[in-house]
Amino acid sequence: MEELINGVKLEILSKNVDITDYIKQYFIEKFSKVLSRIPEGIKENAKTYFIYKKEGKEKIGEVMITVSKRNFPPIYTSESGDDPRLIIDKLAYEIERQIDKLKTEFEKQVREEMKTKRDISQEETEEIEEEDTSEEELETKIEKIQVRIEKPITLDDAIALMKESEKKKGGKKLPIFIFNDFDGKTKVIFRQSKEKLILFEIEK
Repeated sequence: MEELINGVKLEILSKNVDITDYIKQYFIEKFSKVLSRIPEGIKENAKTYFIYKKEGKEKIGEVMITVSKRNFPPIYTSESGDDPRLIIDKLAYEIERQIDKLKTEFEKQVREEMKTKRDISQEETEEIEEEDTSEEELETKIEKIQVRIEKPITLDDAIALMKESEKKKGGKKLPIFIFNDFDGKTKVIFRQSKEKLILFEIEK
C-alpha cells in the first residue's frame, strides 16, 4: 500500500504479522514530522519503505528511504522489541538523525553547483570583455593613422589647426597631428595629456 506523506512516497509492508490500522496511523503520525525534514530538492525523488515483520517471537521494524536521483546511499535502520510504538519511536529518532546528515550533504552539493555556475558565467563574461577590448583597441589604432599632411606651416599654426580640428570633432582630443615645416621636415605633435604636447621630428 503506497501513500504520500509531506510530498514523500510511503509504502508499508508486512511479513509474518498483520499491521493493524493503529500501528499504521501511529507510524504515519510519527514520521510525518520526520519526513518533512527531507530537503525540497530531494523529496520528489525519495521513497520511504516501512517493513513490519515477525521472526520467531521477535517483532522487527525496518525503515529505508531511497533517492532515485543524485548519488545518495539509501537511509536505513531497524529496531526490534515487543511494543510496536517503541519500535517506531526508535526508528523515527535514528531516521531523523540520518536525514539531517543527508540534508547537510545535499546543501553542500547545491553550494558547489552554484559556485560552478558562477565560475562558468564569470569566464564567459571575461571572454566577452576581452573581445570588446580587442575591438576598441583596433578602432583606436585606426583612428591614430587617419591623419593628413597639409602644406608647410609653422609649429604655432600646426597647434592652432590641431585645436581647431578638435573643436570640429566636438572637443574630442586628437592623439597626434602631423605636419611639414618650412625646412621640409615632417614633424609629429603628440598629445601626452590634456595640457601637455610633445613634438617629434621624423628623420628621412
